[in-house]
Amino acid sequence: MLSPHFRLITALSLLSIVPTSKAEAAPSVADALKLTPVQAGVDFDTPAADKIDECTIKAEKTKGSTAWVVRGPQREILREFGDTNGDNVVDIWSYYRDGLEVYRDIDSNNNGKADQYRWFHSSGIRWALDQDEDNTIDGWKLISPEEVSEEVVKALADNDLARFKRLLLTTEDIKKLGLDAARAEQLEKRIEAAPDKFKKIVSTADLKPGFVFSDFGGVKPGMVPAGSQGVSKDLMVYESVWAMVKNGTEHRQLQLGTLISVGGAWKLIDGPTLGTGQQVAGGFFFDPGGQGIGERASIDSELAPTEKLQGLLADLEKVDEKLNTASPADKPELNKQRAGLLLAIANSVSDSNERDQWLKQLADSVSAATQEGSYPGGVAYLRDLEKQLAESEDTQDLQAYFEFHRMAAEYYGVTLTQPDVDISKAQEQWMKDLETFVETHPQSEHGAEALRAMAMGYEMSGQTEQAIKWYRKLASDFPENIAADLAKGAITRLSSEGKEISLKGTDLNGEPVDLEKLHGKAVVIQYWTTSSEHSTADHAVLKELVQKYGGKTLEVISVCLDFNRDAVIQYLQSNRLPWKQMYAEGGFDGRLASELGVVTVPLTIMVGPDGKVISNSIQVAEIESELKKL
Repeated sequence: MLSPHFRLITALSLLSIVPTSKAEAAPSVADALKLTPVQAGVDFDTPAADKIDECTIKAEKTKGSTAWVVRGPQREILREFGDTNGDNVVDIWSYYRDGLEVYRDIDSNNNGKADQYRWFHSSGIRWALDQDEDNTIDGWKLISPEEVSEEVVKALADNDLARFKRLLLTTEDIKKLGLDAARAEQLEKRIEAAPDKFKKIVSTADLKPGFVFSDFGGVKPGMVPAGSQGVSKDLMVYESVWAMVKNGTEHRQLQLGTLISVGGAWKLIDGPTLGTGQQVAGGFFFDPGGQGIGERASIDSELAPTEKLQGLLADLEKVDEKLNTASPADKPELNKQRAGLLLAIANSVSDSNERDQWLKQLADSVSAATQEGSYPGGVAYLRDLEKQLAESEDTQDLQAYFEFHRMAAEYYGVTLTQPDVDISKAQEQWMKDLETFVETHPQSEHGAEALRAMAMGYEMSGQTEQAIKWYRKLASDFPENIAADLAKGAITRLSSEGKEISLKGTDLNGEPVDLEKLHGKAVVIQYWTTSSEHSTADHAVLKELVQKYGGKTLEVISVCLDFNRDAVIQYLQSNRLPWKQMYAEGGFDGRLASELGVVTVPLTIMVGPDGKVISNSIQVAEIESELKKL
């Protein structure tokens, strides 16, 4: 039986987007505002009762389709109820906060019932699936480690075992990981034992009723490369993950163990355990010897948060709450307070690894706030801590971490914001600073990031030889880094003119695409995303070229690097493009991007009838003149 809420959603979905008679008039603002998300806990804007008369609702063109759009008194968007497939019936219900979409219910099979739920912007990145359309999430297509930890705490608070089980790796997931038989069996045993650990915590009196999630932590995610530890493909994993729980006036650490990324959805392999006096799940990939079997020893009671630490964590939570709603004028002082609290917390923990993580969070926080423009003294603050860390031999890695984040804060948050900045000179100095960083800290975890930034910077400024130099160094010095394959692809692309390149795969319809089989025609390859206005503007020019030269003379292949396949399909439903459209999971981190090291869009490559590249970066306006030459 449908809930009243869902009946109301279904009723609105049956209204025509474009009314054809008075009987099909637009729904009222009041009725539209009665709708709420299928999933609870979404923070979205709703006007006060006395302001509803100042709101409007009308059909508008938006995101490539037509939708009922509800606007507030200041013309800000409050709701969008859209028709994505052109059948004149609502199939997407969107909710907004501060003018940005934060949540969406999706009817992907157009039967009037939501079967997918997505969170956006300040609400996170979650993407949930509801196959039986009963308003209850069946699984996660996309979810971050932070959101997983918060979901675990909510499941414990509500004693909801089913909600917890949805976060666990499944049998089908294990098959996709490329593990050898022994490790797959170990993983299955860990997952099988996870629900009992969940029940054990629920049955104890260690957590008082009303506890809530307050923070997330972990050492850092890592990549297990193909060919090691019995895996046949690269795996992104996150060991020793924990969630901080606010338990009355205290804070308790909840150990979550290892998370593994499956197509963008991070999954648990263990049940939760409290971080004091109890067994903690051992790492699966990074334990000494790669064993990852069994349980670690009990955590010493001295690792429990002290009374002082409890107070600092509580103060940090209050500052974070204020920052969420603070005005631009209030943010600098709050960010300064937050930095002081993070430093105090780092100095209050007894475990050195945990201390390092709090310090890194401090560097991340101050750098981000400075780049945002909400911490004017951030660069000086980071520089001072950087100097202090440089004085100790056992903190060189941390010192490099602070140096890199200080550099980024200074370049993006100070240099580029100056009204009289000379962009070319600023870019030149930034390249020199990055090169110095790489030379000074060759083993830094940010070394690969610095090399990538340098190579991309030189490429964007047209200095191809310099770009290739640094892409080569990235590939050779950090062969196991996720950016190494992209660097190799970029080298291939930047040195491809006059040579043949490879492009193979399938289009969105499952039809094969092979550049090698198109010899005899000029081929234009366009890399694009639906969010790039320059990319979509190029489609009009490419359409004209296909109409004029298509068939035996010209072939066009588009490679979309969107992370969301549905967004590509929705765009193409509204914008018919008469050429092959290739797509692969992963966006800019996927295979189609890394093979030629594509780092920005639009990027257009032109290949001659002989199969050799004419231009590895051509403007669409220049294509016709090249065709006439041919």
